[in-house]
Amino acid sequence: MDSLRRIVQALRRASTQYEGFTSAQIFVLRTLDASEGASVNDLAALTHTHQSTASEMVTRLEANGLIERKTAEADRRRVELYLSAAGRNVVRDQAKTPQEEIVEAITALSSEDRTALAQGLKALIQVAGLSEAAPQLFFEGTEE
Repeated sequence: MDSLRRIVQALRRASTQYEGFTSAQIFVLRTLDASEGASVNDLAALTHTHQSTASEMVTRLEANGLIERKTAEADRRRVELYLSAAGRNVVRDQAKTPQEEIVEAITALSSEDRTALAQGLKALIQVAGLSEAAPQLFFEGTEE
């Protein structure tokens, strides 16, 4: 239980560390910075979230002038995402988020440990009755 508390505490602390932005927004911007030209579906996969959550975040970031959508030259049906100059400034000026640290840490685990972690968390969610809730980026609904 202490391990779970430590993770939640780190994520909650992060909600107050990013002046003017949520840690989820910084996480998405930094993810896009590393994968410019990604689609919304690509971004959802990269941030380990649902497409609708990524789409809502992109819409919000675009409205704030941090992301630009461009039609792909190779496939006119594909819309690619790019950071604006303002988005690049935010990425440059903000510290690494706990979301990024957690994703990096999970990636560094062995395949067996990742599988065990996923199975354990899935079992916890099931027993706690939380499996019906749609997953969102960490604390995105509470940080605005």
